[in-house]
This record gives sequence, C-alpha cells and structure tokens, in this order.
Amino acid sequence: MIITIFVIFMLAIYYLGFKGYQRVNSAEDLIVANWNLPLPLVTWSLTAALLAAPFYLGAVDSGYFLGGWEAFATMGGLGTCMIIGAFTWVKPLRRLKGWTIGDYYGLRFADKKLGAFAGIITIIAFGFFNAGALTVGGALIIETIFNIPLWAAALVFVILTLVYSIMGGLWSLAYADILNGIVSVLGIIAVTVVIAVTSDGTIFNAEWWDPSKLFTKAGAEFWSLFLVLAVGDIAAADLGQRVCGAKSPRVASKSMIIAGIIIILVAWTPGMIGEAFRTIFPGADNAESLLLTYTATYWHPFFAGLFLTAMVGMAMSTLAACYMAAVGVFTKNIYLDFINPKPRQDKLLFISRAAIVVCGVVALVLSVAFEEILSLAYLAWDIILVTLIWPLVIPPFWKGVSGKAVWWSITVGLIVYLTTNFFGVPLPGEGGLIWTLLQVPGFFSFIISGIVMFLVSFLSPPNKATLEAHQIEKTISEEELEEMNGLPKEQTA
Repeated sequence: MIITIFVIFMLAIYYLGFKGYQRVNSAEDLIVANWNLPLPLVTWSLTAALLAAPFYLGAVDSGYFLGGWEAFATMGGLGTCMIIGAFTWVKPLRRLKGWTIGDYYGLRFADKKLGAFAGIITIIAFGFFNAGALTVGGALIIETIFNIPLWAAALVFVILTLVYSIMGGLWSLAYADILNGIVSVLGIIAVTVVIAVTSDGTIFNAEWWDPSKLFTKAGAEFWSLFLVLAVGDIAAADLGQRVCGAKSPRVASKSMIIAGIIIILVAWTPGMIGEAFRTIFPGADNAESLLLTYTATYWHPFFAGLFLTAMVGMAMSTLAACYMAAVGVFTKNIYLDFINPKPRQDKLLFISRAAIVVCGVVALVLSVAFEEILSLAYLAWDIILVTLIWPLVIPPFWKGVSGKAVWWSITVGLIVYLTTNFFGVPLPGEGGLIWTLLQVPGFFSFIISGIVMFLVSFLSPPNKATLEAHQIEKTISEEELEEMNGLPKEQTA
C-alpha cells in the first residue's frame, strides 16, 4: 500500500509540476516565475523548504544523541533566519529586481564581477554541498519505501527531482509545495502526538531540556548549531530563489515571516521525537532514518505511505530550489552578464535546463560519497556564514558599505575559514561560552570577515553608482504602492 500511495502522490506532484510547465516560456519564468508568485504559494513553498525532510531527520538525530535543545537548534535556527531575512535583505533584493540572491551583491554594489563571485560561492555551497545533503535525506526515504540500496535510492530521488525541476522550475515547486507543506506539517504533528501519547513518560527528560545550560560553556554546542543557521542561513540561496519570484517586496517579506513562525512553532518536535527514540530504538549508530523506520513499522500503511511520500515531496522541493538557485546564478550572473548578454530566449531556457542536470549529477556524487545529511549541510552553511552574511544584512541599513569592502570581506572570511580548519583558531586557552564559540573556525572567521568589511568601508567609501543602488533598495516600489493603496499601477502613477 505504501508504494501505491507513493505512485499516486507522485502523479499529483507531477500534475502540479505540469501546471508550472504550462507557465514557462522563458528563463525568467523558469528561474523567478516572472516575479509573479502570490503570497500563499511563496509562504507554503518557504514552509516546505524550512521543514526540508532531510534537515528534520538530521534534527531528530541530534535529539537522539545530544538532547532536546540541540535538536531544536536546527529547525529553530532555520525559522529564525527567515524572520531576520524578512527584515533585512528581502525587500531590497526584490526592489532591485534581482533574479538570484547573488544578484544582490552585483546590483547593490554596481559590480557584475562581484555578483558572479558571490554567486559562485552560492553555487558551491547550495547547488553542490546543500543539494548533496538533501539528496542523502531523500534517498533515505526512498530506501525505506522501496527497500533498495542507498545509492540506487539516491539515483531514483535525483531523477524524480530533475524531471519535476526541468518541467516548470520555480512555478512547479511552488505549486507542489502547497500539497507538500500541508501534508508534511500535519504528518509531523501527528507523529509527535502519537509518540507523546504512547511514550509512557519516557520523554521530556529534564536534564536534556534544562534552559540554564544554554548560558554556560555547556551550551556552546547548542549555540554553534543554532547560530550557523539563524545567521549563516540568512543568505540561503534556495530560500532566496523563492523570494525572488514573489509578486512584490511586501509579499516576499510577509511570506518569510509567516513561514519562519510556523517552523519555530514545530521546532521543538524533533527533540521530543529523538528523545523517545532512545527508548524505542536503543543503541542506534545513526538516528537520521529512525523517524522513517518508526512510521513504516508502527503506523497503518495508508498513513505511513502518505507521510513518507509527503516527506519525499518536501525533500524534492527543497532540492529543486537548490538546483534553481544555482542555475539562476549561472544563467544570470555568469552566462548573461559575461558570456552572451542577448541570447535567444529558447536557447537561454535550454541552457538553464541543462544546468539543472549538471547540478543533479554533482549532488548525486556528493551524496553517495558522504552518505550523511548534516555534515554536508553544515559545510554549506559555514561557507555562507563566513563569506556572504555581512554584505547582505548590513548594506540595507548603512549606505557606507563599499563594493571594495565586500570583495575584501568575502575573500578574507573564506581564507581565514580554510586556514583555521586546517591549523586551528589562533586563540589561547579556554574560557566561558563566548570564548568557546570563538574557538570554532566558522564563528572566528565570521567575526574577522565583519571587521574587514567595516574597516575597508571607512578607508574606501562607496562610489556614486553604489549609493544610487542603495537609494533604490530603500525606496518603496510601484508594486508596494499598489498593495498599499489597493489601486492599479496606472492610478498610483
């Protein structure tokens, strides 16, 4: 029955994907949905992305081995990053009419080379490493449903995602995410309720949920997990791609806030589930697949099939968004900006779809090589944290950031991160919570990157073009005026 439900659910997903395909006539349609996604589509798409099945499975693993707060860190960090993003870069990026999050750096600082540089980092972090992590998670679900080897499951999962991504791009995943998001949220709540009712008092271990430890040295693990996401994932390309397609800056910002709140409200569940699994599945070496095993073993096949398939759909959605983000960067910030600025639309669309296949192949290879979710995912988030965060969240509020400062900030942050990973952080001795966090290469590099950006900005102020771009990102757009006044564009003009 599980396989039957899987087939039916996939047919529904592909039907929605075909609806997206019918709206795609150009690369802009494929990559940014022609800047026309309404609030419900963006919100549920972001919710499905934040509840990405692989990362939820990884959070349960953290709950199993580390404790409730450490499990909360992953999902809570994802929700928090969305809310921070809603109040920082989201409206500016839409006002600048960016195709990708990489576009923010190129448009805001009037430097296409900077946009390509930031975009390449995005491709590596999200198109390759994060996509690899998502592929592992999706493969675990396929493996559970069909009882096939992980490498074969990864291949099936990638093919399913590629077909759906190539069909309608951002439109396809936005349509499908209404189904994925609703079923997945309901499924996660159902699993949590069932475990709570049947746990016989084996959950909510006071020691694992002690809030006082968060503010001592013992809380360093929680904060290192939480902050990498709450801060490092602010520049998440897969989330940014959905935002780029929003109908207006206000829709983009509002959808981010709603999705972030939904995720924070369910962020406590993986810790509780992981805690219960210590009793249900004692002695596990890897707990990332236990939620799947539990559902398939203890639930009625109908409900198990519905939940497992929804988790596949949710993973497909987020993986597809990683593909689209990476392809968007290649198409806009590399191909259009440097190779062929005026291609035929059919050729550009073909190139974009071919690039999706390349991303899928690379992610597949990485997933088979690593076979772990969080190790690949946190590598992606670390890279973004030490390079792209400062130049994304500060410029909307301070016009003094210069393009030269951003170049230096990104470059120095990356070099320091790579160096400290090999040779360690050059800080002596031990200390409390803050000092312990600074011993982590990612946070140390993040602080150095920020210092460099502010210092170089004071030494080398922004040029006229950069200041003009800042004025655009601060000015309410025509779309926002339409929404505020409830009038057609020609009347507001």
